[in-house]
Amino acid sequence: MFTQDKFVTGQSIDMKDVLIQTTPILTPFTTLLLPKTVKAENATLNWIEEAINENAVVTMGEGGDAPSPVDDTLTPKSNYCQLVGATATVSNTAQYTNAKGISDLLAHEVVKKTKAMKIGMENILINGTKGYTSATKTYTTDGILAQINAANQVTNTTFTKAKFEEVVGKMYDAGVNDEMLCFIPASMKITLNGFNNVEFLARDMFLGFDTERYVTPYGIVTFVLSEKLNNKLFVVNPNYLELAELIPFHATPQPVSGSKQSIYLETQFGLKLLNSKAGASFAITA
Repeated sequence: MFTQDKFVTGQSIDMKDVLIQTTPILTPFTTLLLPKTVKAENATLNWIEEAINENAVVTMGEGGDAPSPVDDTLTPKSNYCQLVGATATVSNTAQYTNAKGISDLLAHEVVKKTKAMKIGMENILINGTKGYTSATKTYTTDGILAQINAANQVTNTTFTKAKFEEVVGKMYDAGVNDEMLCFIPASMKITLNGFNNVEFLARDMFLGFDTERYVTPYGIVTFVLSEKLNNKLFVVNPNYLELAELIPFHATPQPVSGSKQSIYLETQFGLKLLNSKAGASFAITA
């Protein structure tokens, strides 16, 4: 934590480490992504998804000619970096008043706004929808659920053993089941615990949040509770995730204006799922 006496007007302070350590239990997906940050060069993110064409390999006869070339499938992908900010402000009277348990009220407000921003980022990175509003020049980013390949999005009126197996089976079929994280709300985790197709393997602590590992017919799945999911879950291979940062999370003291002190916090980020089939989701539909 940094305190008010360390601020210099106009100085920008890198807050990434503070963000990583903040509320990991409430924000497991964001906590997972923060160590996977890459530099964004623009508010628009572009990348190429490549699908290998297995038909390029043919059986050859002795002395045969070279086979005809077979192209792989290249699909352009894009997303936006979403700008979010918050301001921590306290009056000078409040700042210099002794508050029980709080030595620096401004620093305390910064910590609270940091928590609020990270909780907001968690919702964006899971449920966000890509968009741009020209009138306000506002970008919004696609979250993980929007980037999962449509063929890997499973729905049903109820959460059943068969549907869960179908979701994990999508990861197996795509060849990305070597590492699987399942983010799931507690209500659906209770239902899943009753399935006889998963066997509890171990409980662990990962990046500050609790995880449980289960053995399924399609590989080992690590489960993480996430309450930003409403009647939904998703499974993802984290090796295909990147968090692009255009503006790293930082704090800037604002010029003094009257009898108050302010710190502005901001970051601009966008999610990249480099292989749309490295994720699979399930949603309960009406």
